[in-house]
Amino acid sequence: MKSVLFAVCTFAMAGAASQAFAQADPLTDPAPRALGQQADRRLDRMEQTVREMRAIIYQGRDTGQAVVVQPAGTQAQVELLVGRVSDLEETLRRVNGQMDSLSTDIGAMRRDSQRNTEEARLQRESSEKILARLDAIDRQLQAQTAAQAAQQAAIAADPVAGFDAAMQLFVGGQNRAAAEAFRGWIAANPDAEDAAEANYYLGESLYKQATYTEAAQAYIAAIRGWPQKPWAPDAVVKLSLSLIEARRNSDACGILSEFGTRYPRASAALKAQATQARQRARCS
Repeated sequence: MKSVLFAVCTFAMAGAASQAFAQADPLTDPAPRALGQQADRRLDRMEQTVREMRAIIYQGRDTGQAVVVQPAGTQAQVELLVGRVSDLEETLRRVNGQMDSLSTDIGAMRRDSQRNTEEARLQRESSEKILARLDAIDRQLQAQTAAQAAQQAAIAADPVAGFDAAMQLFVGGQNRAAAEAFRGWIAANPDAEDAAEANYYLGESLYKQATYTEAAQAYIAAIRGWPQKPWAPDAVVKLSLSLIEARRNSDACGILSEFGTRYPRASAALKAQATQARQRARCS
């Protein structure tokens, strides 16, 4: 497409020149000749412009292309507007990018807030469960303490019933409770006929809990005087084993050296255990 631009100022100057030429009077104007020369030059430029315009129009007619006639300066204004539009589009893209970034940050903050809320809820539930468990344990301990207190009271009131109650705990596999019961019974009845046997079962309860030093002390109290009781040979062997576990091998060997002499009628199983104990302690 071919475009023809004519400046508005050109048309304005041409119009002014025509008006001045029309108003000039060669009879009254003091300088009609100079004015006429200026008008001639302006007319020449106008004729030149008209000829160029006519040539362009004919060329457009012959070629079939559209001819657009617009005042000069419009293209510059259009380009200025296009530049402003481009600037606005760039600003809009930048603002949209900032909004997208803000939306992403807001989404991340919301997720973090939800995550923190969920973690706080889980921690609160965990704390509540722990507190509930501690309360249950505390109630169990209080009940156990009350039961032990009742047992101690029964032991003090009736030695026979107390010994039987401690034995029931031992037979039932409640070694810790049995040990406490026998301790209480021995403290309440230190000179009773069954005190040595009570010490033996106290040692058994402690030995099963792997508290070998305390077990050895109980066994020593049980076999003091080398009693001829059915449980005595077993007490000697268990005493030697407790001393070995406590790394007192020489003491264990001293006890085992008396086993055959003190209890020659011990069972074959106990004699075999005594032999194994000597080997473990590396007795000479």
